[in-house]
Amino acid sequence: MKTSLLVTLLFLSLSVCGQTLEITRLNEKLYVYTTYHTYKGKKVSANAMYLITSRGVVLFDSPWDQSQNQPLLDSIEKKHQLKVISVFATHSHEDRAGGFGFFNKVGIPTYASEETNAILKREGKPTALKIIDKRSKYKIGGEKFYVEYFGPGHTKDNLVVWFPKYKVLNGGCLIKSAESKDLGFVGEADVEAWPGTIMAIKNKHKQINSVIAGHDNWETPGALDKTLELLKYKN
Repeated sequence: MKTSLLVTLLFLSLSVCGQTLEITRLNEKLYVYTTYHTYKGKKVSANAMYLITSRGVVLFDSPWDQSQNQPLLDSIEKKHQLKVISVFATHSHEDRAGGFGFFNKVGIPTYASEETNAILKREGKPTALKIIDKRSKYKIGGEKFYVEYFGPGHTKDNLVVWFPKYKVLNGGCLIKSAESKDLGFVGEADVEAWPGTIMAIKNKHKQINSVIAGHDNWETPGALDKTLELLKYKN
């Protein structure tokens, strides 16, 4: 993979209520944004993405810390002179779908799978207003992306997003960083099915320029293989 050829310097870092929002340009259309939250007494990063289109910005997953929702919108509009026009969640956890209540309130369309919405509803949390099929292909403002489901892993509803033009995979929490020491939270994981899910991704997408892992350093290549390695020891 050619992550180093695609990643440019971090261009924006602003302090928000003692936390940090970082936005990194991956290429001319794709950006990775990283937010932080305290988990088990430790400050942990969460990586997500957004896509620039001629119609506006498509956000993939919401900030982990809900105080960062509006600052993220403000930062995007200031940098690109475009508004966020939709938000897609890759699964039901707080670091992915936790912002649905906020985005629904401000009138930005939210998207999730039926399974993700069912989990959110069961837990009494805000749900997406629009349902996406687990294998949906979207074309918005001249840009394409595919929302794909390969099977359970970190959760039973974990989706990934594939950007075919750029050969970039937004893996969410299904994919561990190449520098990860463990699998993180596995309270809702299917560790037996997880390796097969990763192999299905590798078999379908033979050439991947960048894999964006859900947490920790996403710039180091080898995230898919590292996830398989961690699963081998887990089993």
